[in-house]
Amino acid sequence: MKRRTLLGGAAGALTAPWIARGTAQADTYPSRPITMIVPYGPGGGVSINARALLPYYEKTLGTRILVENRTGAGGITGITVAARAKPDGYTIIMIAPAVTAAPLLVPHVSFTPEDFAYIGQVSFVPNMLVVHADSPWKTLKELVATMQAKPDTVSTGMEASWPSSTICEAVFLARSGCKARLVPGFKGGAEKIAALLGHHLDFSVNNTQEVMPLYEAKKVRILAMAAPARSPLFPDVPTFRELGYDVDVGVWRTIAVPKDTPQPIQDKLSSALHQALQNPDLARDFKKVELTVDYLDPAATRKTVMAEYAEFDKLFTGLGMNVRHKA
Repeated sequence: MKRRTLLGGAAGALTAPWIARGTAQADTYPSRPITMIVPYGPGGGVSINARALLPYYEKTLGTRILVENRTGAGGITGITVAARAKPDGYTIIMIAPAVTAAPLLVPHVSFTPEDFAYIGQVSFVPNMLVVHADSPWKTLKELVATMQAKPDTVSTGMEASWPSSTICEAVFLARSGCKARLVPGFKGGAEKIAALLGHHLDFSVNNTQEVMPLYEAKKVRILAMAAPARSPLFPDVPTFRELGYDVDVGVWRTIAVPKDTPQPIQDKLSSALHQALQNPDLARDFKKVELTVDYLDPAATRKTVMAEYAEFDKLFTGLGMNVRHKA
């Protein structure tokens, strides 16, 4: 009993300075500019989202936020840099589904979602299944019927880096029991859309920001949206779930920090984010770039990320693609 007490006292003595240090840091945080890593290039969806958030988050945090686009390997480079950053609150990241997919699909990735603490979800950008405006398919039911009647004949594009749109396609095909003719080698959503418009693909899955201009120009028809509920931007477009398919793989965008960031600093970042996202002017600016505010608190954000990671683990194992444990 005495030895246990001594050990417990020693552990407390070792832990207490770290707690005190974290609290002291939080008392003066932030005292200098914060770097926000965006693991994709300027002009991309995540970068647009980060810059739309920036002025409002700077105001509620009371300091400048410097966006650093750390590109490479489909987001892997920037996420790796953020995971290894000093956990002092001065490096944050706007993170997207690459953090849940890349560790399962790409050999030698050094991070998992467990390497981050989640500050809050900022937005959710649905993926959409689209066809050309002059396509014979008016509904998802008609497209599914054709693919089931004629397997491997209806074409769709696949991106080698496996972004959420390509994952969404894979989930839809698996859960509908359909077999499409998969055309590989696309480098991004813009290339897939161009191929669709040129009648080189029969359907494509792309995110809202890629689809919106073409939808407004009546160049594409949206058959279904991968989201928990209909989007206010597309109130007439049904979700996959409404149509009987459990598919809601979209592009969530979340603020995260290295996992060992002191809790008081996490709390400050989270409170400031929530406050920023409640500003009606931010909602107006988001709408200008085809975004909605879809806030989740830290606990709900972590739950969402880890549930997706577990789902992808099963999906990619079943497809024989999981680099962590092949089926």
